[in-house]
Amino acid sequence: MARRIDATEDLLRAVYDLDLPVRARDHLMPVEAARRMLPSVSPRSGLLVLEEGEELLLGLYLDPRDAADPDAIAEETSHFVCLAWHALEGRRVSRLLLELQGEIDRFVAARFQGRDPLGHFSGFRFDRFVRGATRTRYEAAHRMAERYCRELAGRFPSRRDTPALLGELRRFYRAPAERKLSALSS
Repeated sequence: MARRIDATEDLLRAVYDLDLPVRARDHLMPVEAARRMLPSVSPRSGLLVLEEGEELLLGLYLDPRDAADPDAIAEETSHFVCLAWHALEGRRVSRLLLELQGEIDRFVAARFQGRDPLGHFSGFRFDRFVRGATRTRYEAAHRMAERYCRELAGRFPSRRDTPALLGELRRFYRAPAERKLSALSS
C-alpha cells in the first residue's frame, strides 16, 4: 500500500509542482489505532488531524479493503498533500476545500494513470457515515468538482493538451479559497 501511496503522491506533487518536506507514507498509521481515536461511525479510510498550538499532527490510515482502490488512495493522499501544502504556506483550509480537492485529484490521478477520469462521478455513492452537515458538504464538493472536471475534460481532451491542463490545475490549486468556491458555485 505504501508504494501506491508514494506513486499517487509523486503524481500529485508533479501535477501541482509542489515541493513538500513531508511524505504521506511517513504518516501512515494502523487502521486499528485510527479507529480507537474516531467516532464509531467514521470513514473506512481517512486522515486524522490534530492541531496542537503551532504544530499540526497528521495520521493517514487506509483500510485494507481500499488497498486496491486507486480512487480511495488518490482521495486520501490528496487530503494529506493538500493539508500539508496549505499548512506550510500558512493558509487555512476548510473541510469543504479538502473534499473538493480530493474529488478533483481523483480525476487527475485517473487521467494520468490512463483510467476513465470521469468514471467516479457517475458511479458515486455516499458511505453510511455521511449524514447531516457532512453529507451536505460532501454533496457540494462532489457537485462542484464534477462540474469543474467535466469542463476540464472538454477543454483539454487529448494528451497534446497536457501542458495547458497542468497550467490550469496549478493555477486552481494555488487560488484563494474564495475564488475557487465562487468560480465553482456559479
